[in-house]
Amino acid sequence: MFDTKTSCLMRGFVGILFGILALLLPEITLNTFKVFFWLLIILGIAILGFLAITGKGDESGIWFGLAAALLIAGVISIIYADFVAILFLLIIAAVAFYNGFTDITLSLEHPRTKYIFLPAMILFGLALLAALFYYFPGFADNLYLSIVGTLAFAFGIFSILLGLYRPGETGDDSVPVTASTTHKPGRRS
Repeated sequence: MFDTKTSCLMRGFVGILFGILALLLPEITLNTFKVFFWLLIILGIAILGFLAITGKGDESGIWFGLAAALLIAGVISIIYADFVAILFLLIIAAVAFYNGFTDITLSLEHPRTKYIFLPAMILFGLALLAALFYYFPGFADNLYLSIVGTLAFAFGIFSILLGLYRPGETGDDSVPVTASTTHKPGRRS
């Protein structure tokens, strides 16, 4: 789909964008995720209900069960309002840590970068988290979002650095450049 450099840059920009939004506008970010959650629940129930109606035999039971599970998740989110926020934060935390893990594995491929990027990414994330806790007393009000936003921001910065450090990869359609090994008359070797 994308080469490694473009993928690192895109993941980095998304991580930085989410990190900034989560740190500067935590309530708006949580409310946006709640709206997305409800849109996904309603759309999922509608699609799974349609598949349950049009499905044949045992297949319709599976689709109906999945629609019922989404309905139960919606009811739980009404009863426990923070369930939606924590669910989305866990999903975003998983994506942020996956991006960090992917960057770690990419940096381990190169002997020079594994000793630079790996400790720097971890230390920068922890130092940024400690500095924000120390200098901003209201930082702990939205603890989950603050931690996930800070780590997404830190991993995003290092994903961009890793993407800029890696040269672009050649695709299958490019012609490799090789030196000519044939002897040309009139030239001395």
